[in-house]
Amino acid sequence: MGQPRFLIVSRPQLPDHARGGTVRRLLGANNRHLGRSEEAFLDVAGCLSAIDRLQRGLDRSRSVIAGEEHGQLRRWRLELDGAPVAGSTRAYRRQRECQYSLGLFLAGARSAARPPPARAAPAARPGRPAAPARGPRRAAAPERRVSGSPTDPRTADYANGRFG
Repeated sequence: MGQPRFLIVSRPQLPDHARGGTVRRLLGANNRHLGRSEEAFLDVAGCLSAIDRLQRGLDRSRSVIAGEEHGQLRRWRLELDGAPVAGSTRAYRRQRECQYSLGLFLAGARSAARPPPARAAPAARPGRPAAPARGPRRAAAPERRVSGSPTDPRTADYANGRFG
């Protein structure tokens, strides 16, 4: 398994949403969301500096567990110098689950490595198409057909305990 890491996500600014921009999320070693930022940033640099500020200030941070929906659900929030800096990604029915989630976030934020600075995509030149996005390409998986026939060697191997 890997280690906890920060993920920087860019959200488009929509007309019906006041919050747009760049936000951060903390992912655990199993890629589950442990927490998110409580504020949106204008750019990646602002988000990276907030990650540094969060990691340096974890020892003096204050955690708050608040109820919502008539006290049926609970969310945690982390405050630094009176300002909210992180919050839970979901609501919890039990307070002990909320506290456990907060503990996972604090441990993950302490051990998470700072994300590398984002690289800008090459800009398109006038008269030339933009460069295609590069990434790993996966070949289509071959179709597997397994018959139920006892003479089929794959079925016979499976029945005899030989897998392979």
